[in-house]
Amino acid sequence: MKGSLTTAAIAAATILAGPAAAQDPVRDSSWTITYDDPSVADSSLFLVVMKPGWHITTPPGSAVTLIQPDGVATGNYLLKSVIFTFNTDAQPFGPVFAHKGGNDSPTEFMSFLINNDGTFGLFHHSGAERHTLVPWTQSDVIVRQVDTGGSPVENVMTVEVGADMVRFYINGTEVSQHDRGRGFDGGIGLRVGAGTNLHVSELTVAALGG
Repeated sequence: MKGSLTTAAIAAATILAGPAAAQDPVRDSSWTITYDDPSVADSSLFLVVMKPGWHITTPPGSAVTLIQPDGVATGNYLLKSVIFTFNTDAQPFGPVFAHKGGNDSPTEFMSFLINNDGTFGLFHHSGAERHTLVPWTQSDVIVRQVDTGGSPVENVMTVEVGADMVRFYINGTEVSQHDRGRGFDGGIGLRVGAGTNLHVSELTVAALGG
C-alpha cells in the first residue's frame, strides 16, 4: 500500500506541476550536466526540483549524465536511487557512482542502468568511451512501463559497496556481485538516456558498516 500511495503522489504532483512548470520552469542548476552529444542545446533538458526529488525529461538527441556537486561516496557505502518511469520508450537510466575528473581532465565513472525492455547492465565510462562490465541481462524483478500516459512505475536501484564485494540490487533483489577490485570512491549522480521522462524521488548515499 505504501508503494501505491507513493506512486499516486508522484503522478499527482507531476500532473499538477506540469502547467506551472511549462509557464515558469525553475531549472535546478546545482547539477553538473554532460551530454553525450555536445551539440544538443542545454535548454532542451527539463530538470526541476519537484518534491519529493526531481523531475527530468531528457532531449531526444542525447543521453545525459548528471552529477551532484556535493554528492560524494567513499569507503564502504550504500547508494540508493528510487526512479519512476513515465514513457514506454524510455531509454536506459540509473545511478552513477565513482565519478572522477572534469574541468581540464577526462571524466571517469560507473553506471548501473536498467532498460524498459526488462534488462540491466553495468558500465565503466572513460571520456567518450564506454566499457561493458555486465552486458544487458534480462531480469524479472525490473518493473516495466507498459502504458505511456498511465501511472508511473517505480524501480529501486541500490549499489552496496563493501570491503571486499560490491553488490547490485533492483527492487530488493540482488542481480549481480563483483570483487571490489576497482576504485569506487567518487561523485554520485544519474545517467538518463535520450528522450526519457522520469521522476527521481530519492538519490542518497549512506555509510555501510563492515
